[in-house]
Amino acid sequence: MQASAHKIPGLPRKPGRLPGSLRELSLQVLAGCLTVLLPACDVKMPEPPPDIFHKSQVVPVGQGPGYLTAGDLNQDGFDDLVVCNSKSHSISLIFGKGDGTFETPVTEKTPLEPSFALIADLNRDQIPDLVYNSRGADAILTRLGRGEGRFLPAMHLKTGKVPLAVIPGDFNQDGALDLAVTLTFNKVQIFLGAGDGTFKPGDTYQTGSRSLSGVAGDFNRDGHPDLALAVSSNTSSSIRLYSGDGTGTFHQTGRIGLNIRPLVLVKRDMNADGLDDLVCSTAIQDNLYAFFARPDGSFAEPVAFSGGGGPLSLAVELFDGDRWPDVVVANSRSSSFSLITRNRDGGFYFPTRDYVTGGTPLALASGDFNADGKRDVAVASSTDATVEIFLNQTRLP
Repeated sequence: MQASAHKIPGLPRKPGRLPGSLRELSLQVLAGCLTVLLPACDVKMPEPPPDIFHKSQVVPVGQGPGYLTAGDLNQDGFDDLVVCNSKSHSISLIFGKGDGTFETPVTEKTPLEPSFALIADLNRDQIPDLVYNSRGADAILTRLGRGEGRFLPAMHLKTGKVPLAVIPGDFNQDGALDLAVTLTFNKVQIFLGAGDGTFKPGDTYQTGSRSLSGVAGDFNRDGHPDLALAVSSNTSSSIRLYSGDGTGTFHQTGRIGLNIRPLVLVKRDMNADGLDDLVCSTAIQDNLYAFFARPDGSFAEPVAFSGGGGPLSLAVELFDGDRWPDVVVANSRSSSFSLITRNRDGGFYFPTRDYVTGGTPLALASGDFNADGKRDVAVASSTDATVEIFLNQTRLP
């Protein structure tokens, strides 16, 4: 907020430049006041969190990497990475060696503009499968795993116009994984899995605005999976809550975070009360927000905390070794990612610890890349066409 200008007796109300002699005298008086006041106040700014991340590798990938996810693709016990390269219409599979470094990426062409990927077991064979979208082809592609990081050719699942995010969950509670797909034109579409890697279309619901992100969880504690979607536009935005009835059908039950313009949404128990809380990045004043769940299924008023310039993709993990989940967030405008730790009472600590990345980091993922039990960070820089690996150096108790 800008301070109002008070009129000084003898000077015009309109702000202007002081005469030279008076200006010099004013500066001398101000300097003297500061000299007297500061030692007495002993003002000390808080220090940022400890410097716990160290960059270990920069991995070249395809053009325009805009999404990144981590998981053990080849079941060797080490986390790997899947990168969506929207500008070169490809995905990159990057296999981890388990020592904090990665193999040369395996990059494969896809239909137009992949922007979201998911590692999941679609056919219940205990082998990781791949799911990713194609915005240009209006489709979701599923690839069943063959083991050792190999995959069958893609099966195309036709969606509505321009699919964005894919949210997994067992929505009809039959033991098979289902998918919720958000669409650009203000809809979310349900696909029910058969348990063999195939899907059939379910219902489609209006979302009010487009949604780039969402999560599934039992938010109202009735035993059935629900959905929370981050929906945002220039005129309307919120996190919309959809209550599931256990048959694959949903009903919108509420909105939280009105007008904060949520971007990326994650689910995590942030205060160890056994309830799923929500954390999101937003397009408002570089803020992030935490929504703490209540036992009655509602959420408390959001708690705001700061990231860097243009916070976007985020992850919530126990990064610094205490009992409170921390937040890392990619800052798309300031070429960095921020570590936001927690106070002893669980509050969000300020200032943040910032780490320099390549240009325009749009995506971030967390995994244990060197098998030491600590959560590391990978950041995809869109303009540099790279993924940077940052290893966690925290000393665990």
